[in-house]
Amino acid sequence: MSGHLAIAGASRTLRTLLRDRMTRAADISLAPPDVTPSGSNGLRVNLYLLHLAPSPHLANLPPRPDAQGRVPFRPPLGLDLTYLLTTHAQDEQDPAAEIDAQAALADALAVLHENAVITTGLRVRGAAVPDAPQGTPVMDAALLAQTERLTLTLRHAELSELTQIWSALNTSPLRRGVLLGVSVVEIAARVTRPVPQPVQERRIYLQPFRPPLILDAWRTGATGERRVRIGDTVTIEGENLRAPRTLVQFGTLPPVEVTPDPTGRIITPAIPDDAALQPGALGVRVIAEREPAGVGGGAAPDRGQPVAGMPVPPQPQHLSDTATLLLLPRVTGASIVAAGGGLAQRLRITGERLLVPRAATLVFVGERVAAVAVPPPPNTTAAPTPTAVEVRLAELAATPAELAGLPVRVRVNGAESADAVNLP
Repeated sequence: MSGHLAIAGASRTLRTLLRDRMTRAADISLAPPDVTPSGSNGLRVNLYLLHLAPSPHLANLPPRPDAQGRVPFRPPLGLDLTYLLTTHAQDEQDPAAEIDAQAALADALAVLHENAVITTGLRVRGAAVPDAPQGTPVMDAALLAQTERLTLTLRHAELSELTQIWSALNTSPLRRGVLLGVSVVEIAARVTRPVPQPVQERRIYLQPFRPPLILDAWRTGATGERRVRIGDTVTIEGENLRAPRTLVQFGTLPPVEVTPDPTGRIITPAIPDDAALQPGALGVRVIAEREPAGVGGGAAPDRGQPVAGMPVPPQPQHLSDTATLLLLPRVTGASIVAAGGGLAQRLRITGERLLVPRAATLVFVGERVAAVAVPPPPNTTAAPTPTAVEVRLAELAATPAELAGLPVRVRVNGAESADAVNLP
């Protein structure tokens, strides 16, 4: 991609093109129109860079790597150039001077029209073009690396615009000339991004194994029963459960290793008594671990060789879908507590996991139901805990005699106990 010599390279490209393709011999100069370069003593075509502007077509392009793979921080600066092309006779006082200058102007315009798009494939034809050997690119060396081609167009200009240009140049008399547009010239950013090191050895890691699939899960000894309690084991049936290392995970607890039976069925260890497991939905999933295999290598003949001592990925695991069980609270006892100590007559239930923060706890006695208040109103019941909750008999709208012998159940977070506990 072009650097700081890009603009000068565009001017030299136009000069080389005119020197090589014009039919009439003429000097091609790069100078202000009111300046005659030293050594020029004949018919002359002059190119003067009058104006340049940013190209809107390249404004939003992403940075592109150069031939060495370096990527600049910013995209290239694209410029559209405008040249004032004029012709000058050797002797302006000669009667044929104007005709000669007009013929040179037409000759130059014909060359520019026939070569409106300049690419790297456009070559020098003549053998006597200064600074451009025959067969070399017409495009200047400073522009050969840019991706955009040079496009030449004649700009329409009113006579008043040309008059203003000549007035600004403070030269006289007014010369015949045209405005020539050249686009796009690219100026590459000088600061590049750090280039990462190339890959020295390619490695492909594979784990050719289908993930496990849970078809059904139930409490061991009760096929189809998805209600479980702490201490129960779970039977899992599915596909692809056998692996070099198979694990089972309850909720968010750490997975534990299991051994599937020959049919692929898994009987898990007992559900642990962990505070992370509370009544409600309980997810269980199977994790199958298998060491990966791989091939790697650099250039031939090492390419495609098995990798020895291959590092194990952080999680060489295949996860199953999640089967949902229902973890139940446990009721171990129920009794009527007489009023006293500033508390009302109440029903007290003891057990495990009877209270979950931000979840409702309901007490059922036969067909009667009451909610456990958290925290309880003053002078009603003792504060509930995970192992004991209380409700007032007034909330059950019953006397101790009416409740005697009835079954007691507790529903926590939508999971209802299944223990056979009756009031005495």
